[in-house]
Order: sequence, then C-alpha cells, then structure tokens
Amino acid sequence: MTRFVSMAEVPGLIPDGATVVSDGMTLMGVADQLLAEIESSFLATGRPRGLTWMQAAGQSNREIGMSRMAHPGLVKRVIGSHWGLTPRMGELLGRDEAECVCLPQGQLSTLYRTIASGRPGQLSTVGLGTFVDPRVDGGRFNASAKANISPTEYVEVIEIEGVDYLRYKPIKLDVAIIRGAVIDRLGNLTHREEVSGLDALGIAQAVHNCGGIVIAQVKAIVEPGEIRARDVTVPAVLVDYAAVTDDPELHHRQTHSFPAYNEDLVAGYVTPENVGRAFEAQEMDEGRVSIGVRGVGLVQPGNVINVGTGIPADTIGRALSRAGLLNRVHLTVESGTYGGVPLGVVDFGAAIHPQAIIGHPQQMDFYNGGGVDITFMGAGQIDPAGDINVSLLGGRAVGVGGFMDITDGAKRICFLVSAAGRHPKFVAGVDQVSFSARRALKRGKQVYLATEYYLLEFTPDGWRVLESDDTPEAVAALEAIAFAVIH
Repeated sequence: MTRFVSMAEVPGLIPDGATVVSDGMTLMGVADQLLAEIESSFLATGRPRGLTWMQAAGQSNREIGMSRMAHPGLVKRVIGSHWGLTPRMGELLGRDEAECVCLPQGQLSTLYRTIASGRPGQLSTVGLGTFVDPRVDGGRFNASAKANISPTEYVEVIEIEGVDYLRYKPIKLDVAIIRGAVIDRLGNLTHREEVSGLDALGIAQAVHNCGGIVIAQVKAIVEPGEIRARDVTVPAVLVDYAAVTDDPELHHRQTHSFPAYNEDLVAGYVTPENVGRAFEAQEMDEGRVSIGVRGVGLVQPGNVINVGTGIPADTIGRALSRAGLLNRVHLTVESGTYGGVPLGVVDFGAAIHPQAIIGHPQQMDFYNGGGVDITFMGAGQIDPAGDINVSLLGGRAVGVGGFMDITDGAKRICFLVSAAGRHPKFVAGVDQVSFSARRALKRGKQVYLATEYYLLEFTPDGWRVLESDDTPEAVAALEAIAFAVIH
C-alpha cells in the first residue's frame, strides 16, 4: 500500500550506503524536490551518506537536479552515462572525490528491465573497443574507481559463435527516485502531463524486485478512478512512498524552459506556421545552422534520423525544414520522441509538436537494433585514425550519454563540429576512445564529419575531403587539419 509522506520525511527513508537510482533526462522526469531534500538533509546532518547513485541519462540543467548530489561524502560512487549538463558533478568526479563508472545510456536504460526480470545480464556490442570494454577500463572513469573496482565489476566480454559481446551485469538496487504528474490515493501513477515516461516503470519494477523501496514525486493526489487505467504508467503495487511537491514550477518542470504544462511538447504536427514559431523560440547563430545544413545533404527522404545533443539537436530540425525534408523524414531523439522540432542544450530530449512519444528503453532497443539510417552527433576530439572522444574532456567527466548505443546501431554516422570554434577538434591522438571509425567501417557503416566549411568521409586510408568551400576561411580551416586528412 502506497504511503503518502511529506518531503521532509524522504531523506530518512534512504539508508546510508544504499544504491539509489533516479529517473530523468535534462530536467524531464527529474524529481527535483526529492533531490533537494536529500541534499539539505546531508548538509544539515551528514545523512544519508556514502550512496551509490545510478542514473541512465544526465539529469540536470547545470544548476538543479543531479547537481544537488555533487557533495563529497553524499555520494561514494556514481554510475551513469553523462554529466555534461551537471558540471558540479563532473568536477567532483574529475577531482576523484567519488568513484565514477561511465556506462552507455541505452545499456543502463534497458538494464533496469533486465534487473526486474531476474535475467543474468544483457549482451550487446555497444562499448566494444572503447573505455567501457573491460579489456580497457570496464567503464571506470577516475583513479579511485580504477583502484577500488574490478574492470569486470559491471561488464565482461563473452564470445558467442566467434563474436565478442559485452555482458552488462545486473546491479542490486535499494531505492528508486521517480516522478509522475499525479497519483491516485491507491498509489497509481500517471505521466499524462509529462514530456516522457522515460525509465520510471523499469526502475520501479527493478527496485521492487530487488526488495527495495520506490519513492515518487507528484504534483497532486487525485481520487481512485480519476486516472484512466490506460494512463497509469506505474501501478500502485510498485510505489511505496509518494510526496507532493510544493513548488512545481521550480521542482517539477516539463523541461528547463517550460516550467508549466505546455501542450506543444506532448502533441501536434509540424506545419509551416508552427515550425516558424518553434524556430523563433530558439534563436540560432547562422554559422552554427550552416553546419547542420551541410550535414543534411546526406539525408534522403524516408530516412529515420537521430540527433544528439549540441549542434545536432540545435540545427538539424532547422536544416531539414530549409531543405523541405522535415515532414518527409522520421526525426527522432533518444528520449523517445518522433517528429517535431527537437529542443537542445538544457531542454534536450523534448521536441515541439512531436508526432509520437514512446518509452526510453523501447527507443534504445530500436536504436541498438539498427533502426536509425543516419545519426548526427557532436565530437570533442577527433584524430587521424578515426577515433572520437566525447566523454573525457579537459580532465572533466562528461560521459557518453546515448552516443555509444546510437552510433553502434546507426547505418551512417555524421559528426557535426564547428571548425571556427575556440578549441581545435582535430588532435594527434584522442584522450579517450568513445568511438572508432575503423571499427565502424569494418561493420559496413559510413562515417562522415561536417563543418561550416567542409565535409569529410572516413575511408580505410583515413579522413578524405568530399566537399569544401573556396573561401579564405575554408582554405585556412582545411590547412589547419592537413595532418589528419587526405585529398
């Protein structure tokens, strides 16, 4: 039976040393007031402490969400995929003040269902040959993790019929932190006003079947029967405790930029009129858009497209619209959206006027299985051998998010980067391998890189120039990477 508690009671429900798992992506689905109460309790009393915290996706807007957990002693170990929008956590992990394990977002999302079902793990090619591979680092991201955690603690290599796979191992979970729009007095939870249900159901099932507790943050409590059975996303049997937020616009935002419910984020269809309004709401530098325009030259009508965070999410929707392709392709985001105009940066994961929204693990299953024709991704470092680093930059733990899952399954991969940016992208050798273009080629994939000045393709002989502008800026940009490309 679900018990309704005050926010102040929540920290006392979490034992010291527990393994806690939270839901969310950017601020979508993030139970921010529950996290705020845990932080306040720790700062005032030192409890709870020594937590292992697991998160499939990044869960912050740089200021709140998982940023609240970035205190030495509060977390002992963090298992996650991305901290790019959680700079305080990235810095804490970079300073080695908590052990850091980075695993691919899609593998973590689908692992919740694996744990719930009692299976002995899940097999995937995602992560082979990268820092996730236990023959490299096993996902261990900093010195304390490498000192205290075996490289096979979370993942091991298994060969089946001559093919290597990574086995992602189940993890015992003690506490779940999830949220929903409203809950009825029986404890049935709905996400009917949320941008996505993300992993709430999988997390709740996994923690319940591990013998742990599930704590939900909601905006309101309603009477039994007021939530249609079809709209229940987490049934009452899985919710042990629920607490009502007293400030939804701060602690229960649809996304960072949309504190209150907005129908445009959960329904609709892109028309010439509303796409214009969507673009007006996202001011964009024309030079940045030109990168997406060059990349979209690779797109064909009917393609299933994925966009990653950064330049791809910011520019591909706009570039497709200019090319007359926006409603002739299937534009998707890893959170589960189809169609519409993807939002970027602190709103990444949501789209304006999406045609459909499915669950996060189901989307990752589709991606892992090869459902994407072309994905557009950002890159932090690129080297002549075709290795890409997005995960460890400047000594700060950034992580891979869904990058590994999506590039592993996509038929074509196009990296979008700015050649005019402050930091050179091409280096003699990357600091960490998040993606291998050579391995992708061996698996029959095509790999490209687009900037505002040129388009490259990776070949068995290295990066080759496919097209370039003849402006002085373009000539200078290609001269700067002459060590890394062939003509």
